[in-house]
Amino acid sequence: MLGTTRPNSAASADPPATGPFDRTRPRAFVAVAVAIVSNMGSLVAARSQSWATEPDLVGLLLLLVSPAALLFLLPRRPALATVLSVAATLTFLLAGHAWGPVFLGPVAVLAGVMLSGEARRARLIAWSGAALLAGGAAAVAAVLAPRLERYLIDHPVEPHGNWGPGTGSYGPGWSSGDGAWFLTTGALVAGAAWLAVVLLIASGARDRISRRVAARAAARETAAERERTAVASERLRIARELHDVLAHSLSAINVQAGVGLHLIDRNPGQAREALSNIRDTSKDALAEVRTVLGIVREGTSPPGPGTLPDDAAPLTPTWDLTGLYRLADQARADGLDVTVELSPDVGELPDHVAGVVHRVVQESLTNVRRHAPTARRVTLRVTRHDGVVVEVSDDGVVSGGPTEPGYGLLGMRERVEGAGGTLTAGPRADGTGWEVRATLPVASSPETAPPVEPVETTPADPSETGETA
Repeated sequence: MLGTTRPNSAASADPPATGPFDRTRPRAFVAVAVAIVSNMGSLVAARSQSWATEPDLVGLLLLLVSPAALLFLLPRRPALATVLSVAATLTFLLAGHAWGPVFLGPVAVLAGVMLSGEARRARLIAWSGAALLAGGAAAVAAVLAPRLERYLIDHPVEPHGNWGPGTGSYGPGWSSGDGAWFLTTGALVAGAAWLAVVLLIASGARDRISRRVAARAAARETAAERERTAVASERLRIARELHDVLAHSLSAINVQAGVGLHLIDRNPGQAREALSNIRDTSKDALAEVRTVLGIVREGTSPPGPGTLPDDAAPLTPTWDLTGLYRLADQARADGLDVTVELSPDVGELPDHVAGVVHRVVQESLTNVRRHAPTARRVTLRVTRHDGVVVEVSDDGVVSGGPTEPGYGLLGMRERVEGAGGTLTAGPRADGTGWEVRATLPVASSPETAPPVEPVETTPADPSETGETA
């Protein structure tokens, strides 16, 4: 169909869902913050944990592994980033450095994994990394506990103040053989729980951001689809307008040219009249095409008075009795006997309904000239009941074979159905001729118009039109 495009299967496929940490800027900001806090915090923690050694150059480089993995390995290598971060953290702890701030790096990496890449894969890697970190921390705590026990036996802590589980104790105290407070089973479970909370928060944020991104993408797609639909509808409208103008005018020109060729030798006066009709029709058609192009061009207003001839058929959605009479006169000039019947209660019609009525009548008369060469009588009837009923029938011979609708009939049907009406076209009930019937709803009842008497015409004299038996 005109105005439609074939969708691109590659472009229409849903892209993998991405997270906010797929962009470099947020990862760089978090990586720098983690590097500063983990290094400074570990130096301070080493002084408060007397059994821990202060990080040397190797220790500081181990603390930088997590920020580097967060910045350079995500989102392409989330599994490698997780393994390197957890391994560097456990190595740092096994070297006897302070616990606490060192965990900021792997937690940031796991949260970054959760917030980057494809959602399902990110969750799997992040939770696997969390289990690896928790299990590794528990194993390191079990390895370090005996050594810390011996250190604190050799370096007893003198209590002062009232800080700890008992009066006169210093620090949070000890539990049976498990090491310092932060190496106890309860502390490790609490740390694992906090890690799970962080990942759940990151997962929830990821879902919320994904929904917002999906909503914005859907809104953009909807807007793009509306634009494509509007473009396709406008193309169809332009095609219908040009078809109605050109088909009607060219059909009349074709008939008049045949008349002129037939009478050019024996009746030059009739031939001259046919050529004059061709000139007038082509002039009107050219003006109408220019008007259509001017109306549909963006930013161009409809032409002012004087652009079209005074008796030219209206192109814009306006209609009155003069327009239908002129269409009938053009058909009579082609040798047809046209009877126009307008019910007294037709009155004023809304612009969009009037335009559809005019185009249905115009295309129906064009089809009579083009497809019913044996037709001699055409009846045009416009009546008003619950809506407007337009009937155009002829007395031509109906072919017995199947008929395939052309662009004109399709355009009529699109116009009528677009206005909320129905259109039927086919052989008449009595088997003689063809009938087009369009029913159009009218939203509001117009004021009663002055009565319009039906107009009957007498058959045209073949000698005047050049039609031969």
